[in-house]
Amino acid sequence: MSFAIRQTYTHYQTGEHWTRILPRRWKTRRGAEKAAQAYFRWTTKPDGKTALDNSAAEVIEVNP
Repeated sequence: MSFAIRQTYTHYQTGEHWTRILPRRWKTRRGAEKAAQAYFRWTTKPDGKTALDNSAAEVIEVNP
């Protein structure tokens, strides 16, 4: 059993929206969660209030 990250990105001004499953695999859920939190989850708020873009990441279980 291995784990992957599904990333969903939304840009609110342009309407761009996409979802992808990263090709890299992690052996543990904890390792994938750490990577998702550090690199693939963010929200950009240039004025401190209004979100410009957003990236959400969830860990999913995949077969090798």
